[in-house]
Amino acid sequence: MIVNLEFDRVSMAHFHKFLLTSTCLIGGAAFATASFAADMYLEGTPVEPTILPAVSGINGKFALNGGVFDEDGLGAVTGALSLPVGHSFGLQLDGMAGVVDGDFVGGGGAHLFWRDPNTALLGVYGSYTHFDSVDGYVARVGVEGEYYWENWTVSALVGAEFVEDDLDDETNFFVFSDLSYYATDNLELSVGHRYSGERHAAALGVEFQLDQTLFSSGVSLFAEGRLGEDDYQAAWGGIRFYLGEEKSLIRRHREDDPDFLGLEDLFTIDEACVPDSEALGPDEYFDGFNTCTKEDIDYKV
Repeated sequence: MIVNLEFDRVSMAHFHKFLLTSTCLIGGAAFATASFAADMYLEGTPVEPTILPAVSGINGKFALNGGVFDEDGLGAVTGALSLPVGHSFGLQLDGMAGVVDGDFVGGGGAHLFWRDPNTALLGVYGSYTHFDSVDGYVARVGVEGEYYWENWTVSALVGAEFVEDDLDDETNFFVFSDLSYYATDNLELSVGHRYSGERHAAALGVEFQLDQTLFSSGVSLFAEGRLGEDDYQAAWGGIRFYLGEEKSLIRRHREDDPDFLGLEDLFTIDEACVPDSEALGPDEYFDGFNTCTKEDIDYKV
């Protein structure tokens, strides 16, 4: 009986020692696992995706343009400068100078916008363009937006345009919209609609960025076409130089500069209500046909 009791005491002592050792081992393993997991979290990818800035950095672009607007020859230099405004906002300033049928045309514009390059852009836009041939101008104010989904971009600009020339002034509604597809990261194809100067037109465009060994920050070739009401036709193209970080065309369009829209103003100015100048009579009256209203007019100079 005494032997059995002594054996039980020894067994219980071994059992307590085993239990204590096991507990220490399990606790140590748990601590090591937790430490490893913490290290993995600190060194790994953040739980939330990084939101890129609205504008990746100060950048610019300028282009040489040539073509025709309603059978009038066009030549112009256009450019833009984009700046970050904090992290989520950006500012772009546009400029243009050129000739249409031998007459000077020039102007500028500005975009102030919020953008998440992974998702969308939303901003306000304003522009002013002077046209010597009618001693007039078109000014625009509007709201612009873009939505990005994989290789597709949907963009729109809606607002009011104010047109004034040497005979009249008027205020109209305007809207530009485009659907762009990037067949490759450096090739954009677009189709869209324009309503300006109280006329509708279809818009087609293409831009291809060349191998960047030719120009360190980027150079592209582009072409645009318009086909609209009242036999309106326009086509132009040229070469565009990008200034800034080296990157693909799709990244430029989503991380750097919004579209330059200055040449769209020619679509409105061209439709200003001006009769044929050859209709001037000796008594300094216009007695001819108004190309805007499609009516005969009698206007004293």
